[in-house]
This record gives sequence, structure tokens and C-alpha cells, in this order.
Amino acid sequence: MPFVMAGDLNVHYIERGAGEPVILLHGNWATCGWWEPTLNLLPEGYRGIAPDMRGRGKTEGPDHDYSLAALAQDTLTFADALGLERFHLVGHSLGAGVAMQLALDHGDRVLSLAAVAPPWVDGMPAEANSPERQQMLKANFDLFAMALKALAPTAPDDAFWHRLVAEGHEQRIEAALGAINTLAQWAPGDALRAIPCPKLVIAGENDILVTQPVASRAAEALGAQFMVIPGVGHSPNIEAPAVFVELLTDLWRSGRR
Repeated sequence: MPFVMAGDLNVHYIERGAGEPVILLHGNWATCGWWEPTLNLLPEGYRGIAPDMRGRGKTEGPDHDYSLAALAQDTLTFADALGLERFHLVGHSLGAGVAMQLALDHGDRVLSLAAVAPPWVDGMPAEANSPERQQMLKANFDLFAMALKALAPTAPDDAFWHRLVAEGHEQRIEAALGAINTLAQWAPGDALRAIPCPKLVIAGENDILVTQPVASRAAEALGAQFMVIPGVGHSPNIEAPAVFVELLTDLWRSGRR
């Protein structure tokens, strides 16, 4: 299990392949393990690198405000620690917000951007901002497991899935509360169109959290291509990895063209 010191973090990450670097950022209540199916299908010519974000997984280090800007800076510091000058970015859910913010702040570093089940780009609605629910998820493992499965309804109920659930539940409550706080405040809107690289938004047809209108609005703000994967929920990277990787590969190759 590789680790690298990046600022005040000892970052745990997994990687596969060699070639153009691809940084993959997981969502809230998740870890780098959510990218294992993607990494296992990565085509030749790409080096996939998936870190555990601050407060999550095996990454070690103090809390901070967990704003998207701070998490984006964590990611950039991680890239610098690995000597990555330019890289493709793929983010899922909260990680998509981090990826968009990083690309907005440092567009010269990003070769392409894929936002998967992206958060609200005009601010998270008040009804979704429930610190009490985050506390309940942390306090009750069975409730957490049920809620996570509802977000990825077609994910196989196998040993891999149960490991993801267990790893995700270990997340610090400070990270969970910080996530909903920053998503409530984050509203870049149409400013995202200034990101210069090729961009893609991917949504699941049956996502009950990031509905198609939410994802479509993100694509509109970014000026990005918008793709919906049929029959899956919030986590196409777990539920339909082969289709998902095919879409990513098309995006990466479009940058070369």
C-alpha cells in the first residue's frame, strides 16, 4: 500500500498502469477502493492514481475546514508530491466537486475533466443539508449500509461491496459534516465554463441523489458533453465499470485530437 507525504498529510493511494497520469477522486463516505473496478479496466497508456482524501480511508493527517478549495489544494499538493505536472482528473460525487474546483483554480495543470454524479453547481438545496442525518449514518452502521446500497442499487452484493461499506463508514464525522457544509456554500455556476480542457459529465439514469437535472445543469455550466448511463444509480464506476471506462477513454483521446 503506497503512501506519500503531501503537505500535512500522509496520503494513502492505489495505482495501476503506466503512461499519462489520471487522478481519481472518490466521494463522501467513500475511499480510493471505489476506483478499483476502473483501475482494473484501465487501457494501456494510462497511469491511474486514486488517493484517499483527507479524513477518509488510510490517509493520515489533521482535519481542516473540508472546503472544496482546501480539498482541491490537498489534491494538487498530492500531485506535486508524485511529480505530476499535468494530469487527467476524474471525480465522483463530492470528488467531482473537488475536481471541478481544482480545474477552475489550476486549469493549466488539467488535461481533461470527468465529473461523475457531480454535486449542485449553484449550491446544495437546504433540504439536503442535514447534519443530523450525517450523525445518524455514523452512529448506525446498518442504516449507513442501507443508505449506501440505495445509492448503488445494481452494485453486486459481494465481498468487495461489503469492504467498501466498512471502509466508508470509518470516515471521520468531521469530514462528513464538512462535506455538506461546503456543498451548501459552493456555487461556481457558469464560471466553470472557463475551465479550458475537454470536459465530460456522467450521470446514472436512476440516481436518487444527483438527479439528471442536477447533472445536466453541471454539464451546461461546464460547457461539457453530458452522458447518461442507463439502468444504474449514483455510482456508475461501481455499477457499470466497463461502460464507464469506455466513456473516460473517449474523453482522454479527445484531448489528444
